Amino acid sequence: MGNEVNEGRLNAFFDTLSDEVRSSLGVHPGSRDRLVQRMRKRAGFVNNGLEKVAVAKFLAINTSLAGFRHKLPDQIVRDARHFITVMLERFSTTLNDLNIQVTLDQSFLYDNWRFGPGASNGTKGTHTAQKIGQDMTCTPLCEPYVKRLRALNTYFLARDGKNESSGVTPIYGSRLTTVPKNEDTVRTIAIEPSGNMAMQLAAGRYLEATLRYIGCDISTQQPLNKALALRGSIDGSIATIDLSSASDMITIDLVQSLMPKPWFDLLMHLRSPQINVNGALVEMNMISTMGNGFTFPLMTLILISLIYAMRCSRGGPTLYMDWSSTAVFGDDIIVKVEEYAELSELLELAGLIVNRSKSFSEGSFRESCGGDYDNGWDVTPFYVRNLAVDSDIYVAINQLLDWSARNQFWPIRSYKLLVSMLRRGPFFVPEWLSPNQGIMTIQVPRKYSFLQPVQMRVPYNGEFTFMLACGGYIEGTESGAFYLPRPRQSKMVTRRARLPKGYLDGFDPEKRSMRLSSLIAMIIAMAA
Repeated sequence: MGNEVNEGRLNAFFDTLSDEVRSSLGVHPGSRDRLVQRMRKRAGFVNNGLEKVAVAKFLAINTSLAGFRHKLPDQIVRDARHFITVMLERFSTTLNDLNIQVTLDQSFLYDNWRFGPGASNGTKGTHTAQKIGQDMTCTPLCEPYVKRLRALNTYFLARDGKNESSGVTPIYGSRLTTVPKNEDTVRTIAIEPSGNMAMQLAAGRYLEATLRYIGCDISTQQPLNKALALRGSIDGSIATIDLSSASDMITIDLVQSLMPKPWFDLLMHLRSPQINVNGALVEMNMISTMGNGFTFPLMTLILISLIYAMRCSRGGPTLYMDWSSTAVFGDDIIVKVEEYAELSELLELAGLIVNRSKSFSEGSFRESCGGDYDNGWDVTPFYVRNLAVDSDIYVAINQLLDWSARNQFWPIRSYKLLVSMLRRGPFFVPEWLSPNQGIMTIQVPRKYSFLQPVQMRVPYNGEFTFMLACGGYIEGTESGAFYLPRPRQSKMVTRRARLPKGYLDGFDPEKRSMRLSSLIAMIIAMAA
């Protein structure tokens, strides 16, 4: 479907929903206002000028960091560095009892490498099955690590011996591209060389494991941030802080000051020193950017260390983090409200920018990790990106129904408008299916239709079949091995199914409460 049709549908839906929710008397004012203000933020409107703006901003930030030196007080630096060093030492000891005061055990890196899920600079394809049969691209400083990785891997060693090659192709660094962020902005990310990315992800896993050791598990942290933000909106004890372009603002100088020397050297060797921006090579003045495999955990660890150092300056506990009032997930930071001003100042002395418009220490509103709360009420809006195909529309319908049931809103006109856009259906499906397969409801027919994604199978005739099969990257049939590439847009086909034996309806207690499911069923019935 063309962009004009998609954008026309989006505008019609947003206008109808805005008018309908504004006229509703039962919706919480905070939820209503937040939805009206932000409903378009992630819509897939085409604006070709946004990419130029994002690239120009990236280049401006990179230029501003040339020769930058942080202004953190010496004691803050010493305390933050001591915290990071001791935590890395303690985690490294769990890997090997002989790692006494060792901050980096490189054997972990070679046991925990992996290819990234996206494109790599200098290689073809995005799937591991496509990348593994090619030479790894990497920068000169990273080349010894990649060669050692291949020498320690039996499969790579056999391939490289057979081909009489090192299996490594030198390359200058990364390549800049953009991905959608919201209606007004696109985000810049780096496409890293495949060898650099494999080692960056290994270093990132090391840092993530260290974070888990000290009580911050990135894989489960977002709900904890949201819970603290909710508490802060009720009692005002918690402040939420958001940073602008934080992943691009972590400077080499800051990392050198806070990280132990083995780690600083490692990160400098694994990063891309240059980035291709529209055909021109640019020296990187930041340690890394989004797209690099260690950017996110490194940023999280550094921010935690600055919070720790700030508390040490107040006579706080030694080598201890009070997680009851603290949370860090990337640049989403939560601290006690009385620490907000001091921490904001420290962050800015470190060279970071506090986004004051999205940071909150006063009033009844708090937001963190995509959760918005006003005086204890969840006012998080929902976002519709596209309405181009039926699967997009079903996702939007399910989002609308969930938000409406939580906010006691009856979106009859908005619901009917979305249903009218469907080419097939509407299909009413059990709640245990995915939002893109139909309208999820307890009132599902015993025999129902649903959309089923169909992935293209690509035959695999390359090397390392056994290893890839053991890792789950490829599958086998009687006709041979194949893999499933990541599609840009899954093809959907209509399928038929029936409720399992013994099931009277489509209720899924892991997805929704009975109250929420009943309200959604009521909205659907009212709009019928």
